[in-house]
Amino acid sequence: MKRSTDAAARPPRTHNDVVRVINDILKSRVATIFRSLIPAFENTSGEEFYDIVMANSEMLHGCISIFQRNRAAFRNLLVDARGRPVNDDFVALRCGRSVHDIIAMIVRTHAKRHFKAALGGDPNDPKSRAGAMYLAINEYLIHDWQVPLVPHYAPLPLAKVQEMGPRLLDIREAEILMSIAGAAAAASSGLPSHSPRPPAAPDLPQHEQQWWKALNDPTVVKVLGQRPESETRELVAALAEINDLVHSDMFARLGLSTFQAAVIMVTAYKLLGRAGFNTQFGIPGKPAVVAAITQRLDKREVGPHTDLKLMPQMMEGALRG
Repeated sequence: MKRSTDAAARPPRTHNDVVRVINDILKSRVATIFRSLIPAFENTSGEEFYDIVMANSEMLHGCISIFQRNRAAFRNLLVDARGRPVNDDFVALRCGRSVHDIIAMIVRTHAKRHFKAALGGDPNDPKSRAGAMYLAINEYLIHDWQVPLVPHYAPLPLAKVQEMGPRLLDIREAEILMSIAGAAAAASSGLPSHSPRPPAAPDLPQHEQQWWKALNDPTVVKVLGQRPESETRELVAALAEINDLVHSDMFARLGLSTFQAAVIMVTAYKLLGRAGFNTQFGIPGKPAVVAAITQRLDKREVGPHTDLKLMPQMMEGALRG
């Protein structure tokens, strides 16, 4: 334990020193803080806690969110080489790396573990399936929002990952990665794709097309259920009348995808009815209501990485207060 403490007290010199020190701190001091914040892990050892979290995308993403919301609990670790507080995620800490660097390292470690379990082989060996995928993607594993996407990176064809390169960072929605993987699998098998194009609606105005496509996307249909075309047109008409405040203060503020926005709005429509929906979210709408619902969703940590199938219950809870 003294070796670990002494190493953490001075800036490490080599890359291997950095990795060792950071891992030691994550398994000891960081794990201790998390175990104090998460009662369920109170009696779990630091190393066991580290292994459990690193193997689970949802838990890891949750822990990163806890860190972001409770930085004060980690203040003794968020200092530079001279012991001064660091509030900028891009400023080096005592360990020699910034919070941004450490999060990227954590995302990559999680990806290695998941690729090993999902694809097989040693993720450090480029000749194995896990290793080949990790080699192709590790340069682009940078941000905390990618943690929930790691399970959706694994099924992607290696050639597609190599082709996309940095464009992978433009994709923040699991649904899109699933669609890419499904289309590639269908193409390689010679079978029709399991994700057909949504039914065309050429007579709809251009700005309504996005809602039509979203409501007919297989991932959204799986959550909301099948409906007749007439009902879909009714929903599209209602969604097209949503006021700008909803777009800016709810969708944009929470970072929701069009699919997520469609699911929560249809959920609201079903609960409120056409008249109630228009009163709250139409023109001019009720800004105070929109603000309150957005705040409740925010408190429930609804955001771009919230699983689509959880969106209806999140919106129902927000509507009911």
